[in-house]
Amino acid sequence: MIKNIKYRILCDPRDKITSGEKTEKGYPRSLPYFNITAFPELIEAYGEQPEELYLFFPSDNITDFFDCEYNLYGSNNQKKRSCDGVTCIHRIPEEINGKSYKAGEESPCVCQSLPEDDKNRCKYVAYLKAWIALPDIWKIENPLCYLFMTHSKNSGDAIYSELDKIRTLAGGCLRGVQFKINVRMVAGRKDAKERFPIWSLQSAGMVSEIRQQAAGLPYGVEPKEIEQVPEKAIEQPKDSTYHLERIKKLLADKHPGKAEKEQAKKKELLKKYFGTSNWEEVEKMPLDVLERSTGKLKKELTDDAELFDEKGKEIK
Repeated sequence: MIKNIKYRILCDPRDKITSGEKTEKGYPRSLPYFNITAFPELIEAYGEQPEELYLFFPSDNITDFFDCEYNLYGSNNQKKRSCDGVTCIHRIPEEINGKSYKAGEESPCVCQSLPEDDKNRCKYVAYLKAWIALPDIWKIENPLCYLFMTHSKNSGDAIYSELDKIRTLAGGCLRGVQFKINVRMVAGRKDAKERFPIWSLQSAGMVSEIRQQAAGLPYGVEPKEIEQVPEKAIEQPKDSTYHLERIKKLLADKHPGKAEKEQAKKKELLKKYFGTSNWEEVEKMPLDVLERSTGKLKKELTDDAELFDEKGKEIK
């Protein structure tokens, strides 16, 4: 099996979900609700002007389904420039503040030196891929994710922050966790009469419920009750020491030594599977979260090793 296969998430091609629309004259106009005009199944479930939608995310890795960047498009919808806030990539030849740039040239961000309302500044955009569940019953009908798009940096920052927080609380998990996204109108900074839509994302439940959802357990069933079912005569560890020692051994076997490079690799794995690279935070995690995340870590680190015995012979 090829390593590092890119995880691709297909989205419903009918349209993007935004909080805006075009007027009859083609000008953009903000809306105090999510524009789901292209999705009759959502209109049937939520009404024509929903201010809140119920979401599930398709991956535990935020960057698989959330992205943001700065772009500048010309009048013919050709991309002129893209930027990550630090480096600009000039897609076509252009001149900014008397300095010329070639197509394909990279430069320090030029937007920071331009006035806020300058037409040559790149515009922020964020994309979010998610399943939309039926309200109240949290059932997914459309197997394709819906693609959300916003030009509000405040909305993008708020969404990413909530995802990162919940991922930490749920031991590195986001799949199966119930979220709600809503839109509200706020006054503009320069003109209070102007109002703009801001999105906010929040988990639908308390921390104990979030951990149940991440573990795939039925609502109201505690992890300890599942452990008491005598399906296997295997004694479960009563505290986190067992799992913490397993984590240390797995990391040490994969990246032995105390060199800076090895330590960095270990921290990357902790961040990926436990939502934090801080060992003290890992030690404080609940037993069920440690058990689940340790299992995922073991699977990645031992998938190849388990194909061979101690002498290197392939296991049939």
